Amino acid sequence: MKRLTCIIAIVVFTATGIDAQTKLNIGAGYFGHTLVHPGLIVEGEMEFGATDAASIPLRISVGSFVHNRNQYGIFLDAGIGFRQYFKSGIFLEENVGVGLIESLLHSDAVYQVDENGNISEGSRWMPLDLMPSLTLGLGYNLTQGSDMRNLVWMRPKIYWQSPHKNSSTFALALQLGYTHTISLKN
Repeated sequence: MKRLTCIIAIVVFTATGIDAQTKLNIGAGYFGHTLVHPGLIVEGEMEFGATDAASIPLRISVGSFVHNRNQYGIFLDAGIGFRQYFKSGIFLEENVGVGLIESLLHSDAVYQVDENGNISEGSRWMPLDLMPSLTLGLGYNLTQGSDMRNLVWMRPKIYWQSPHKNSSTFALALQLGYTHTISLKN
């Protein structure tokens, strides 16, 4: 993984030349757990080596969702990726991340059985889980030709909850949102 990230960084920095900038972006949007269970996501992003052609975004996101028949979820996620801009304003991106997710079961009461067979009320809070993820993105730059970007995007996301769920069980999410550049540095 480190090797792939280094290769991507070398390719981007050599391809973009000395005109590259670092951009600080903020964004927000809809986070649909298993596509249809509503939630929100807020993110901060540093775009390294940003040019008109490409960048390496380092993103930190915090979000939540409500699965009416199952759980409430709160997560913190950090990832790094690659974003390719096209002259038409369209961009493609990928992001590999890792985070933490906390779930609260949606029920009136949770019961547990101890080793002696005694039944007692348990906690609705699930243990904190590790959240590795893979995100792909398709978007459009509303402010082409400007260093201060306004981006709209759609990002399908696959993530795991480890150790709560086994490694072959993953969750899908759909993210729809907006990102705005708040500052840049040469």
